[in-house]
Amino acid sequence: MKRKSSRILEEPPVTGELKERALKYFREKASIYNERYNVRAAGDLLWVRHEAVLQFVRDWNLPAGARVLDLGCGPGVMTRHLARLGYSGVGLDASRPMIEDCTKSAEDEGISHSWSYHLGDVESLPFPDDSFDGAICMGVIDYLSSDDKLLSEVARVLKPGGRFVLCFTNKFGYAVSLSMPLYLLKKIPGVKSIASRLRSFFVGGKNGAMEFNFLPRKHRPRVARELMERHGFGAMKDRYVHFTLLPAPFCILTSKLTMGIDKKLSVLDRTPIRILGSCYILSNRLER
Repeated sequence: MKRKSSRILEEPPVTGELKERALKYFREKASIYNERYNVRAAGDLLWVRHEAVLQFVRDWNLPAGARVLDLGCGPGVMTRHLARLGYSGVGLDASRPMIEDCTKSAEDEGISHSWSYHLGDVESLPFPDDSFDGAICMGVIDYLSSDDKLLSEVARVLKPGGRFVLCFTNKFGYAVSLSMPLYLLKKIPGVKSIASRLRSFFVGGKNGAMEFNFLPRKHRPRVARELMERHGFGAMKDRYVHFTLLPAPFCILTSKLTMGIDKKLSVLDRTPIRILGSCYILSNRLER
């Protein structure tokens, strides 16, 4: 079978201060983000979110060979798991180092014949209409200045009845309730360096703390649902994930003691206090 090449083109331009800062960070600090998949801590969202989204995709019951688009694919961990489920598709990211990591990993795992990787902008997708059976977007929309361009583009490239999973940072999430004071605290000279050393000491890894110089947006769950409906998505299922005994950064510093407890807290999604989960995930069908 002929191998599909990964399109590593010029990095897309950015518009909007939040988006510009986020893209600059992920282009320059890809190694820090990638390390999160290998060095787990109680306060980290990546694997909790990943496993929840993967279960939603399984529940779609798409036929083998269905094409899926992973928006903001990062190092491509999700695309490799989708390949194991029998799906093909495209991973798109605006960070060249991320795309290079995806390409190498796909070649190493022998899936480059069914998965390709593109540098691109989630608000201006380089794909024709009705190109995909499903789409995933994790950890992206919070870094955009608005929601509509992304959702319009996803609705355009999905086939009628196509499936879509989108993750939002929950405005009412307990684990991220201290994000604003922490953001301001890290502006003090030397604090970022101290935070990195503390994380490496208590959790492990060599890259330390994420050094965001921006504050991602948060969404109210009700507003998120209304937003999806406005763009033609219905038949929604939702889930709250990422419950922690302590808010960040305390959950991270006590990770070795509390990680087991935090895993058990996932049952809170089945209770009235599920609204405290820091990540709100919606699984939708395009109603057209």
